[in-house]
Amino acid sequence: MFPAPTNAPLALVSAPGSLAEQDWVSVGLVLSILGSFLLANSILFRHPRQLVEEHFGKKPARLRPVREYIFHRVQVNLGFLFLLTGFGLQLYGRLAPPPAAPREFPTAWVGLAILAAVLLLAAGWWWSQRLFRSYVRQYMLAHPPDFETDPRFAREVGELFGVDTAGLDTVQSLAKRLRERIGLPDPDRSRTSRLDSEGGRGEERDGGDRDVIAPARRARAR
Repeated sequence: MFPAPTNAPLALVSAPGSLAEQDWVSVGLVLSILGSFLLANSILFRHPRQLVEEHFGKKPARLRPVREYIFHRVQVNLGFLFLLTGFGLQLYGRLAPPPAAPREFPTAWVGLAILAAVLLLAAGWWWSQRLFRSYVRQYMLAHPPDFETDPRFAREVGELFGVDTAGLDTVQSLAKRLRERIGLPDPDRSRTSRLDSEGGRGEERDGGDRDVIAPARRARAR
């Protein structure tokens, strides 16, 4: 009258083509290869001539190497993640009981692994760009640069923050747009406020000196 009880989870796991029947050794090997590729790609090889020029100040430092360094750190983390996951899947595949039928190469899982690697790299590139712009903005707010004296640096900052530098703008107009985009104060106003603050401190210091010197002079006159 009643159907015989079945264990659905066990039947699903033991069914052909299920997770238990996948060739996890091959999937882990592919993940390990992806992780090794990411780790190898994250290593920075720089020519010794470039290092010597930067050491002696012959070649100015640029923002692009710093931005790439942040992305390479993301690649290192992703590489270790894929590598350790691949090793774990290979161990699981070796310790799992052998299947009744020969296992086929898991093409679908390999495709998913490659797609996940591409998506994680794209997300890492976006995150590294956002983090780098945040660091640069914080530094420039604390130490306002002079874009008018360094047009090359102004164009590089404009490319970083998405300001069009390919037009016919003058250096002054480009610097103004950069300050508006980053949120930097106007150099004239910042310089005036700085001079006013320094002048106020000087007057306070001079007034304090007069308050100390005047009684001493009156005491000597008596």
